[in-house]
Amino acid sequence: MQRIAILDLGTNTFNLLIAEKGQNGNPVFIYSKELPVELGKGGIHKAHITPEATERAIKALHAHRKTITEHGIKEEYAFATSAVRGADNKKEFTDRIRIETGIEINILSGEDEAKWIYEGVKHASVLGDQVSVIMDIGGGSTEFIIANSKEIFWKRSYPLGVTRLFETFNRTEILHEKEKLVEQYISEMLLELFEAGKQYNPIELIGSSGSFESFAQIIQANVGGEPDPKNGYEFPMSEFDKLYHVLLKSTLEDRLRMKGLIQMRAPMFAYSGMLTKTVLDKLSIKKIKLSHYALKEGIAGHLLEKL
Repeated sequence: MQRIAILDLGTNTFNLLIAEKGQNGNPVFIYSKELPVELGKGGIHKAHITPEATERAIKALHAHRKTITEHGIKEEYAFATSAVRGADNKKEFTDRIRIETGIEINILSGEDEAKWIYEGVKHASVLGDQVSVIMDIGGGSTEFIIANSKEIFWKRSYPLGVTRLFETFNRTEILHEKEKLVEQYISEMLLELFEAGKQYNPIELIGSSGSFESFAQIIQANVGGEPDPKNGYEFPMSEFDKLYHVLLKSTLEDRLRMKGLIQMRAPMFAYSGMLTKTVLDKLSIKKIKLSHYALKEGIAGHLLEKL
C-alpha cells in the first residue's frame, strides 16, 4: 500500500503525518509526530523569521526526514502556514530549507488553511447535520469554519494565534492582569465571525487538534478516567469554565505543573483559553467537542484520493 508523508509547518510546531489509503478508499493515518520549533518566537510581531528559528526549523525537518526515510516513503508534501506566509523573509527561509533539507515548501493562504482544516475534521466524523463552528488555534493564526458535514457556510483565517497574542501583549505571563484588554482586542478582531454566527446560528464548537487536545487532557486528568479523549469527546462545560479561570490567574510555573499540558504549550496556553472563552460567550455556545484531525489530515485525504 502506497504511503505519503505530510509535513504541517506551523508557527509553534512542525508536524509529520504518515498516511495511506484504506481498503474502503478512506485515508488511514498510521503515524503522527509533532516537534516544537517556535518559528514565530521573537519575530512574528515583526513579520520576520529569525536566524535562531530557522535553525530550529532545519533541525526538526532533518528529524522528520529521518522518520520518513525509515518508513520507506517516496512522496512527501510540506505546507507552511501563518508564520511563513506573513514573513518578509519567507523566500529566503524556504530557499534555505530546500537547500539544506531537500524539502520544497508550499505556503498556504489563510482561506486554503481553513478549507483543509474542515476536510480534516470531516475525517474525524464529528460533524453532523447541525451547524457547528470549527475553531483551530495556532501560534500565528486561528481559523474558523461554520459548517455541517455536507458543506461550508462561512470560513475565515485571522492573524490571531497565541504567539501573536503573547508577543502583542508584551509576553504577559499572568493573563488576569490584562484580561479585559485582551478580551476587547479579540472581540474587535472577530466581529465578522460574530456577525456570521448570528446568520448561521452554530449550536456547538468543534475544536481541532492542538490547544483543544490539551484542554481535554487537562480536564480528563482533573475529573479522572482515561486521559486520552477520542475524536468526538464532549467537554464538560463546568470543567472548562473552571479551567479557564485557573488559567487566567496561573503563572508559567503553575501551567508547567498541570497534568495533561505538554511543556511546549505552557507559556502561551492561557491565551488559548481566552480565545475559546470569548468565542463561546459571543456566539452563546454551550457545547465543545474535540477533533484530533485538522489541516494535515485534510490534505492527506485529498492527496490520497488521487492515488
